[in-house]
Amino acid sequence: MSDILLFNPPAPGGQGYTREGRCTQEAGVWGTQWPPLTLATAAALLRRDGHRVTLRDYPATGAGLLSLTDDLRTLRPGFAIWSTGTPTLSSDLDIARVVRGNSPASVTAVIGTHVTVRPEEALCEPALKIVVRGEPEGIIRELCRCAGALADVPGISWRDDDGAIRHNPDAPWLDPDTIPAPDWDGLDCDAYRLPLKGRRFLIAAPVRGCPYRCAFCTAPLYYGSRLRRRPVAQVVDEMAGSISRYGIREFFIWADTFTADRRYVQELCRFILAKGLRISWTCNSRVDTIDEETLRLMKQAGLWMISFGLESGNDAILAASGKGITAAQSCEAVLMADSLGIRTAGHFMFGLPGETEETMAQTLTLALSLPLDIAQFYAATPFPGTALYDDALREGWLNGAGKGGAFAQNSAVMELPGLPAARVDAFRREAYRRFYLRPRAAARVLSMTEPGALAGMAPLLRRFLRWMR
Repeated sequence: MSDILLFNPPAPGGQGYTREGRCTQEAGVWGTQWPPLTLATAAALLRRDGHRVTLRDYPATGAGLLSLTDDLRTLRPGFAIWSTGTPTLSSDLDIARVVRGNSPASVTAVIGTHVTVRPEEALCEPALKIVVRGEPEGIIRELCRCAGALADVPGISWRDDDGAIRHNPDAPWLDPDTIPAPDWDGLDCDAYRLPLKGRRFLIAAPVRGCPYRCAFCTAPLYYGSRLRRRPVAQVVDEMAGSISRYGIREFFIWADTFTADRRYVQELCRFILAKGLRISWTCNSRVDTIDEETLRLMKQAGLWMISFGLESGNDAILAASGKGITAAQSCEAVLMADSLGIRTAGHFMFGLPGETEETMAQTLTLALSLPLDIAQFYAATPFPGTALYDDALREGWLNGAGKGGAFAQNSAVMELPGLPAARVDAFRREAYRRFYLRPRAAARVLSMTEPGALAGMAPLLRRFLRWMR
């Protein structure tokens, strides 16, 4: 059996940073730090096998490289495995040298959507041994079972003793019946707090995979395109375990599209009610996968906020991006949820192909017209592995920052015909100003804020307001 260190690495500048599948983002006012679901699920599998696993989330506690080096020198792990993201890729890969310098015998491996698509790029770092491609947990388990026979481990790319990079066949997707509850032991659960409410929360992931074909999304790289549903009894037992082990009753239901199968959602909600779980939760949804009956049942089972990917107020852009919804459907879904007393969050994207000043204005008009409690405005980002990335390369849209590869949704990197990246960024700031500086929006935010939570958010709010200027 091995000593294994699984970790979310320190982020540049010491800020909080989430690296979880398709979501790699800096913690902010609304983008709070998420518990590392993949690492905790891998920890559960490894501990079942008898391995000694240390689980760390350095950004969540504000810990930096010094804490990582202390752990490496103390543990001397047989495997050091960590998460990566596109925006922080360079510093994430630099971690391999930190591991090598402080625990030379450790086998180094990384996970993430970017390295899944570009394993050779990652393995250009000589101190890195292995890239885990795709859904990580089962591959990590086989890696730690292989006794050094890396050629026998599906789903990895690796450097052999002669320095050659080898790509093993892909690993199969996990059987949803065998996906365990994440084991959060070793993490400081007090570090994960809901924005505005300030309450501790954990993640539950009932389904994996997404059948939709949004051109800008990396979700299929991690979980595939086929919807895989975990048994509802297991999911509810997992939530009950979080209550008993950690005293946590707040959950973020993590899925690429939680409501893709409404019958499954209804079954899960009925099971929560039948078990008498007193929990509160949020989830994401597509606007064309929800109805009033399901929303009512979700609210009864503890739903208090639902997030919709609205993206654009222009139907032609929605169609061209593969989103497959209309602005009218967005209006209907948000109004329906609001009428039932469910808080709503809308996610919008500026700078998709075909975008113009007029279509950006249409998107902002949509955002301002809806009874949203929270709105987030992103720059359309061509992450490697997406159809949008292929289009951007073919059309020559990537600017200097985009060609560097380490980009994020908080800064535009595509120079579209007639729409410079700088203009997209300026319009995003304008959108935030016009949305949140309205009395109605401020009142909605304040109505969600619980005593004591706002004081802790003050530094982030000040930074947010400075950025909007």
